Amino acid sequence: MRPSPLNTAGGCWNSYTSPLPPEGSAWNPSSVTDDEKHMKGPTADPGAPPLGSDEELRQRLSLVAETDAVRGVLFNAVLEVARNQGGDAAAQRCLEAGGEKKFLDFFSYPSSKYLEVLYTAARLRSSGQEDFEKALRHLGQQAAENFLLSAAGRTLLVLVQKDPHRLINTLPWAIQVGISGVQVSVRRTGPWSGILTVHRDFSPRPFVEGGILATFVAASVKGVKIRSWPTGPSTNEYEISWQ
Repeated sequence: MRPSPLNTAGGCWNSYTSPLPPEGSAWNPSSVTDDEKHMKGPTADPGAPPLGSDEELRQRLSLVAETDAVRGVLFNAVLEVARNQGGDAAAQRCLEAGGEKKFLDFFSYPSSKYLEVLYTAARLRSSGQEDFEKALRHLGQQAAENFLLSAAGRTLLVLVQKDPHRLINTLPWAIQVGISGVQVSVRRTGPWSGILTVHRDFSPRPFVEGGILATFVAASVKGVKIRSWPTGPSTNEYEISWQ
């Protein structure tokens, strides 16, 4: 059974029709559009600073502990997107935002630096609040794709063997390999769906959605959709469904 519409602080979900077909029926995953892959929900509480604004970034940085860290491979994924979009000058601006000359893939760096680099790259790629959200999704997809090329990422794909059930159960390990300080759990909500709960989640939800979607696509899972909602100041839930 799918979860009923969820209340969030200051707002609620509208009625939602399950994207999953009745068991035993046919479903054509090619009919799923890019917009439908990211099922829409509230991106912020009413009155919260706009996503991508200086105030919103400061608020997010305040949630990060000094011990929280991110692997350099994820920094370099963001730099790669920035370089492809705006050349070496754009990548250099992101490096300056992170206060480093370069990032080594297997070293860990403060999560606060990661947010500075990520927001700089997304701002360079976007021209407004909606475009900023799309930029975050793209950056999340690229970060996941780069991770999956690493030894840990290749191991993940071998372990799950294109099985979405194995993949969703392995996601907590995959996230914690790249990001320290987060606490991740999974619960199944049906034969083709589950919810990932991330505590101490400092990342913007569109960025995480993009990463999860790319990981499922890389594992050859069909008809993947994702939506998310906040359940606390630094806790988010990500609902994933597939064919």
